[in-house]
Amino acid sequence: MLLAVMTSLLLAGAPEASAAPANATEAAPVQKPEEKKICRKDIETGSLIKGKKICYTAKQWQKIADANRDEIERSSSMGSKSGQ
Repeated sequence: MLLAVMTSLLLAGAPEASAAPANATEAAPVQKPEEKKICRKDIETGSLIKGKKICYTAKQWQKIADANRDEIERSSSMGSKSGQ
């Protein structure tokens, strides 16, 4: 669930995800080798079958991992301060 929220937040702010060619004859930009898409399957909890394929570049996956790590750190630090 957290991954889905963080993913949607990152995509909302990603300019390359929302940029569309101005006209139909304009060619799609050629991806550089470091911008190659990496796909993972997000399996729905409680199901062995349901899931969806999610593809991002290595940089986008790193941003998602960083955001998830920051969220976990923020949540765990809030839990330790609540007892004070």
